[in-house]
Amino acid sequence: MRLVKIVPALVCAAAAALLCGCSEPAVFAEALQLKQGDKVYTNYNIWYTDPDDISCLNIQEGSFIPVGTEIEPMYTRSSIFGDRIYFKDTAGREYSISFDVGHRMVPMRDYIAYTFTTKNRTELLKDVPEVIRPRVLRGEVVPGMNQAQVLLAYGPPPAIRTPDLRNESWIYWIGRDKTVRLVFRGDKVRNIININRD
Repeated sequence: MRLVKIVPALVCAAAAALLCGCSEPAVFAEALQLKQGDKVYTNYNIWYTDPDDISCLNIQEGSFIPVGTEIEPMYTRSSIFGDRIYFKDTAGREYSISFDVGHRMVPMRDYIAYTFTTKNRTELLKDVPEVIRPRVLRGEVVPGMNQAQVLLAYGPPPAIRTPDLRNESWIYWIGRDKTVRLVFRGDKVRNIININRD
């Protein structure tokens, strides 16, 4: 008889914990193995149309937070409605990334580890030739850029469309229902194919 009363209470408590985001959060410090005093930066250009709802697909429309931007991690939240990563820049602007493991096919900790870094912009761009740097900082990819430069400009392609970076082509979203395909020959972009109709 008591068990009948306890089970519904446990179910309600578990549901409340999920709805309140009380499940274990992914922690920036763990994901990036931060030491005391380490600063955190964006590892690539992070695109958004709404700073409160940035897609983890990094859909290339609207504005973007430039590669190497110093940020302050705020917190992460896991709930029945999805996972969120909260951070702000040095000007105090707050951002929230909506993380979907089904789109990225990695745990949130891994996503944080390749989206953010302890390297500043100078360190991130040190091997990028002067002629290519402005392109990367404008979020542009052109034929002849290598994969490392593409990763700085566009970020890693979503695993849902490009499951392996060893593929000869990487697919990115340039709109909610539009994609672009980068075709590589070796390490260099050979073609950029936009098959969308305007």
